[in-house]
Amino acid sequence: MTLREQFQTLPKLLKVSEVAEFTGTHERTVRRWIRDGRLVGLESPIGLRVSRRSLWRFLGLDLAMTA
Repeated sequence: MTLREQFQTLPKLLKVSEVAEFTGTHERTVRRWIRDGRLVGLESPIGLRVSRRSLWRFLGLDLAMTA
């Protein structure tokens, strides 16, 4: 599966656990990235969420998607 296909299959808003699984890290690491301002997180009534676009930018893949 290509990166573009993976991007398309991700939900528009990901749970912290989903971001951790996708990046191969622990949930605490994802929460630290959000707390430090490196990754944009959104507080919602159902919990902390990360948009897939923010995740892609954080991973430096945003430029690859436009190329």
